[in-house]
Amino acid sequence: MTTEEKIDRLTGIVDTLAASVVAHDGQIESLITVAEQQGSRIQALITAAEKHERAIEDMHKQWQAYLNTLPRH
Repeated sequence: MTTEEKIDRLTGIVDTLAASVVAHDGQIESLITVAEQQGSRIQALITAAEKHERAIEDMHKQWQAYLNTLPRH
């Protein structure tokens, strides 16, 4: 194999690797976008859970206040 043939072969390999990197770069960008969307959804669930927790605490206080109004025997 001549030097020119080796260079042509290496050029083909490098071109193939470059195309592969570009394809993977697109896949990575897609994964990042999905991860960001999931992060937003997770944050929304955390916010909802915090509101729910506060509502439960408020209801607990209301029930405790009501129970405190009942006569004790």
